[in-house]
Amino acid sequence: MRRLLMAVLLALSLAAPARAASLSVDQMTAIDTAADAFLAKAADAKKTGMVPRQSDPAVAALLDTVFDTGALNHGPLDFGDLGKLEDWLDRLNAVGLVYQTAARQAHDVGLFSAEIGRFLDAALAVLQANVDCDVANSQAHPDAKPSVKEQARLAKKRDDIALSFGKMIGVLRVSGVTAGWVDDRLRALSAAAPSMARFLTPGQLARLRAETLRSASEIRDKKLRLMFDRLAVALAEPPPQMASAPAAPAADEILLETDGQSYRVPVRINDALTAKFVVDSGASIVVLPKNMVDDLTKSGAIQPDDVLGRQIYVTADGKHHRGTQIMLRRLEVGGHVATNVMAGVAPEHAEPLLGMSFLAKFKSWTLDNKRHVLILGE
Repeated sequence: MRRLLMAVLLALSLAAPARAASLSVDQMTAIDTAADAFLAKAADAKKTGMVPRQSDPAVAALLDTVFDTGALNHGPLDFGDLGKLEDWLDRLNAVGLVYQTAARQAHDVGLFSAEIGRFLDAALAVLQANVDCDVANSQAHPDAKPSVKEQARLAKKRDDIALSFGKMIGVLRVSGVTAGWVDDRLRALSAAAPSMARFLTPGQLARLRAETLRSASEIRDKKLRLMFDRLAVALAEPPPQMASAPAAPAADEILLETDGQSYRVPVRINDALTAKFVVDSGASIVVLPKNMVDDLTKSGAIQPDDVLGRQIYVTADGKHHRGTQIMLRRLEVGGHVATNVMAGVAPEHAEPLLGMSFLAKFKSWTLDNKRHVLILGE
């Protein structure tokens, strides 16, 4: 686990096929042998400048052995296999680092996206199996009190897993890869997210959700932003009674950030700017601060015809202000779009508010305070 973080620095992700009953000694020996053979080829590449590629049948056979996670499809692993999983992660990381280093040197991740994608898929599958192994052991012995040493091991493992998974999310913004490649990684991370939600602490999950929403706010592609939102929902802490069978996230659920007093959500304005708004059903209309409106006007996202007049508005601090009324041609929240939304302009740097002029555009809307999600019904 201590070397897991090395391999995640450039781009980690992907789907985890379920799990396995046991890992055989023969399989682990084959993985070790194939990894050693690949690394020997990679060492020669330092002289030739030619990185081993999977287009070479000999290299493909080695990668197939190291990256094949089919053995993890048969149920939770025996707790005694934890050491094998960590050894496998070490071997995966060593192989993956070859392609990560080559991508950095070439300044082009896309050049090695095929091999890096396979590495990410396999690493996440083994990582999820590792987590599920501990969770299954805990559920099998609900009354057992972990020793001090065991508690320390689990705490360190949770820290490592949370940091690694967060890096996996963050690197999906890397340039040089296709939207399809990112989409595949997001689907895999979402599939593994329920396992992480059963293992990590509420604070760690909250930080991962925040990182996911930050990433979503920086993505222009609507489909990918929706996938980021679904990943954030999948990282919600599961209710204890449902921990062994988490439900798939609903498409209309949008995860909210909270500071204990208000909810915030990324909002895309006129396809030009994404910002975090406070969800405020007490506000009759959407409210934007003047500096944000100025930026949108300078970029052409707000046109002169969109300015409708002046009116009095109440900002989040309860103060009354006279401001300009505008029409926002398009607001998007979690893949849900409303057009021709009335909005007011508050003083500079006021809190943006997602008010009823947006929420009322939908057939229904609900705030789930327990799960911290906004549910919009089309």
